[in-house]
Amino acid sequence: MPPPIRYKPPLPVRFKVPKGNILPLAQNEQDIQLGKTLVAAKPHRITAEQIETGRRILRRYMGRKGDFLVNVHATYSVTRKPHGVKMGQGKGNIEFFVARVPAGRVMFKIPSLNPIPGYNPNLAAFREIADQMPMATKFRQQYNVFPGDLSKNRR
Repeated sequence: MPPPIRYKPPLPVRFKVPKGNILPLAQNEQDIQLGKTLVAAKPHRITAEQIETGRRILRRYMGRKGDFLVNVHATYSVTRKPHGVKMGQGKGNIEFFVARVPAGRVMFKIPSLNPIPGYNPNLAAFREIADQMPMATKFRQQYNVFPGDLSKNRR
């Protein structure tokens, strides 16, 4: 009989964690989503303020009824010691929170499934968010339109 499977709960948000490395996405689990997306080109840490700035920019461009998703969440705490404190005496206080984003992770997404053929979408909101991000980013458009006759209605 196999040993019982024990549930290991995730770390609480206010837990002091070591820096560590940002592990890349697994090759068999690529982060591809339908619609227009802003994708991280390099691994980096994004602060909660930078995520909130991106959310505000999208809300400004999309309006109140616009639909978008934010796929990164700042759950890792970063600690700092007060200025002028000597080495030792334990770890410092929590200063801010970051999200560890690997390369290829979708950060912001505007879901849109059926584009107009020949239409070049305006990615001004994503361009403005990309300027605020601390790493290089890419724009990706993925739709459910397939080449040939696969997308046409069959009768």
